[in-house]
Amino acid sequence: MFDIETKLGRIHFSNNVVNKIVTDAVESCGGKAEILNYKGKYKSVVPAVASKMNLYDEEAGGIHVKETEKGVEIRIYIVIHFGASIKKYTGRIIDNIYENMEKVMGFRPSKVTVIVTGTLSKNIVKRHIEVIG
Repeated sequence: MFDIETKLGRIHFSNNVVNKIVTDAVESCGGKAEILNYKGKYKSVVPAVASKMNLYDEEAGGIHVKETEKGVEIRIYIVIHFGASIKKYTGRIIDNIYENMEKVMGFRPSKVTVIVTGTLSKNIVKRHIEVIG
């Protein structure tokens, strides 16, 4: 998906590299956030899968990556546990993704969007909060 030309040749990064960076960023929240695209009362909960990551396909899962002229755009759907600070944990996820993408792949994404689709206590309460970094 991502090819970078260097003096030594071409480096190819698969979708799994970006998926792992995003997963590690969410895990850095200590269990207060989970990758989950919660659709609402009458639709199912879609687990995080890395299929069709080059499209913003709402049915594909919780992590979406798209290449544009400006660079790479990443969109993540998460559920926050009740009582956790949305601002704190979405900011931590965004900062972690920017930092680790630059360390691993040598460039920063042009845009990272974290969408909180729900809050989790005993049940999931539907939300739609977008945080763009």
